[in-house]
Amino acid sequence: MDDEKYFLLQEQFVPNNRGFYPSDKRTTQPKITFKRIQKFEPKILVAITISANEISKPFFSKQKQAVHQTTYFDKCIVAGLMSCITSHYKKENILFCPDLAPSHHGHNVVQYLDENSVQFVQKEFNSQNCPQIRLIETFWSILTDMVYNEGWEAKTIDQLQRRITKKLKEIGIKNFPTRVLRYT
Repeated sequence: MDDEKYFLLQEQFVPNNRGFYPSDKRTTQPKITFKRIQKFEPKILVAITISANEISKPFFSKQKQAVHQTTYFDKCIVAGLMSCITSHYKKENILFCPDLAPSHHGHNVVQYLDENSVQFVQKEFNSQNCPQIRLIETFWSILTDMVYNEGWEAKTIDQLQRRITKKLKEIGIKNFPTRVLRYT
């Protein structure tokens, strides 16, 4: 399994609708009414590959917007996914199922997977919004719960990265639910 996730300084479930809605604007305190937020909040991209034997060393990238195709290709496909495949599996036994992010189906990614005989689900045959198929989403849910446990918030991206690294070590491959790994 290979995927990436963005983490913000604090957990937010519905990023486009997290405003404060008062019943009477006249009684709302000015510090609440006029609280400014950044258009693109600081976030960190975490990319990992999980096999039945290991969780790869995470790749971290400070981001303001979506991951660039070159970064995804170099750090996630070549360094992450292919390293895991060549270390633990036969290529012919692998079916890579990327999500629908544009960088996952870029020309250089598709060409590289073809040249290296890695089977993958083409974009037009890939289900959208189906976490039951993409079992790594269970992993991200567990990690997110651990990182933001009891309302924890980071003050800086570096603090958030240290917290994620610590929680990844706590999960470990032995503690990861075997029902998820059974299907990979």
